[in-house]
Amino acid sequence: MLYTPPMVHPGSIVVLDCGGQYAHLIGNRVRRLGAFSEIRIAETPASELQNAAGIILSGGPQSVYEKGSPQADPKILELGIPVLGLCYGHQWIAHVLPGGKVEPGHIKEYGKAELHITDPTVPLFEGIPAFSTVWMSHGDEVTSLPDGCLPAGRTSTCENAAFADMKKKIFGCQFHMEVTHSEYGMQM
Repeated sequence: MLYTPPMVHPGSIVVLDCGGQYAHLIGNRVRRLGAFSEIRIAETPASELQNAAGIILSGGPQSVYEKGSPQADPKILELGIPVLGLCYGHQWIAHVLPGGKVEPGHIKEYGKAELHITDPTVPLFEGIPAFSTVWMSHGDEVTSLPDGCLPAGRTSTCENAAFADMKKKIFGCQFHMEVTHSEYGMQM
């Protein structure tokens, strides 16, 4: 009998697990907001995700350019559904899209940082103050934004702490909005 991969539950938010402890926390936060969530491995084919209402790429401990690091199917960025990358997921989006670049950071950020929202029109930041406390945990950083993406937030040591391509509904945040240390994380 031929194996047919399972499709996601229509309308669910799919969290792609990029290897950290964050995927389950993200799934929990999504459920607390009243949406159904599913956690899948990062390498889940885009064809299995086309019924999702949105996709979130979690954080993870590896570098996106390391051999053997979690790699999602780049076709998820062509499905026309919203995609949000958090930490590693943020870097993965920049790594796979044309024009984007990820490099080792000059300063590694671990702990609280002050986010300055530079584009309050991004839906993630609707109603969020221009400055707020967020939780960072990264050694690499996005040094060049992908084509079509505009900067949306920065910290004192991370110029591209958030970006957005509003037309394609692709968003990236270097910080962990899913943790309680991020002041407005649940609203985001």
